[in-house]
Amino acid sequence: MLEEKKEFDFGRANDEQKKAIKTTEGPVLIIAGPGTGKTFTLVKRAIYLIVEKKVAPEDIMIATFTEKAAKELLTRLSNELLAQNVTVNVNDLYIGTIHSICLRFIKENLEYTHLRKDYRLVDDFEQKYLVYQNNKTFRAIPNSDLVFGANTSSWNLAETVCYYANAIAEELVDEDELGASGNGEIKAVADIVAEYRKLLRRENALDFSSIQSEAYRMLRDNPSICEALQEKIKYIMIDEYQDTNYVQEQLVMLLGAKRNNICVVGDDDQGLYRFRGATIRNILEFPDKFENCAKFILNENYRSEKDIIRFYNDWMQTTEGDGFEFRWDNYRFDKNIIPSKGKFIEGQPTVLKVPGNEDSESWMQNVVDFIGKLRNSGKITDYNQIAFLFKSVKHHNVIELGKAIN
Repeated sequence: MLEEKKEFDFGRANDEQKKAIKTTEGPVLIIAGPGTGKTFTLVKRAIYLIVEKKVAPEDIMIATFTEKAAKELLTRLSNELLAQNVTVNVNDLYIGTIHSICLRFIKENLEYTHLRKDYRLVDDFEQKYLVYQNNKTFRAIPNSDLVFGANTSSWNLAETVCYYANAIAEELVDEDELGASGNGEIKAVADIVAEYRKLLRRENALDFSSIQSEAYRMLRDNPSICEALQEKIKYIMIDEYQDTNYVQEQLVMLLGAKRNNICVVGDDDQGLYRFRGATIRNILEFPDKFENCAKFILNENYRSEKDIIRFYNDWMQTTEGDGFEFRWDNYRFDKNIIPSKGKFIEGQPTVLKVPGNEDSESWMQNVVDFIGKLRNSGKITDYNQIAFLFKSVKHHNVIELGKAIN
């Protein structure tokens, strides 16, 4: 007698989360608004691949934004599999930040890079200090004064060199093409970065920004390595895709090119790292890179009070239009966050909006009343659970508020 197949346990997943979990083949975009169970969905999706689709852990790659997030994901995966009596080694997954995964590729194929055994990784300070120690070499480059200025300090020079080196690595700019420019300043930048690369090679060192570009070029220039990884890694999931940069996008597309089983997760409303080279275009344009891309929008918020969610939705709607000369439709996916059916503070405000022209006494009384309601409802038990952010602690509003609360 055949044993009846056990139905997969989706836990508390809502309908949209279930669809995102079950759709494993082909490109998938999951727009996960704030507090909508993004990590839960990622964990369940990985479990679904292992338990339901019988995918080996070593065939799955999950990239997160931070090492802390990767450890949390690994812990939750382990606990979930243990609860389901599934015995697999989750350490076989390619899981971590894109940087750490790229470093693993490099270590496994070191002979195909310019690095030698016992190479060292340099952090941000060490990178700058290495340039600082060799500042005379960079000053001697023709037209370098167009880049550094005539009287720049050695440390400012080091910061400038590292800025350009990092940007060129993360944007995969061809240094030879840059050097062929007829513009003296641009050619000087190319020569400066080329000299920096030579310095790293002499030191047998690898900086943080070059980890990804080194891995990408290794895969691009060595088809056998690339094809082996494409064959091995059958499913790719990328968290916080709105915070990825150009080289990361190119790596993801290259690794997933054979099957297109690429699932990216993120929220276009939470793109925070443009200053580090991230581009919101990666998530906005992801569906356009494929003929058919499944898209799921997780919009049920499990974290915030109803008033906070309402405030968020209203703010997104009221910050566009003729008065702002701006349209969100070119910069975000249409979504409307809704509160889950959890416990909320009834009859009490959860958003305190303070106009800049409101008189100080009225403002302070509103704040004091708001804090009192939070404490009476049991949401806070100690004033130390509340933080206020001001430009200066010496501002008279800060002093008066402190007196009013006490």
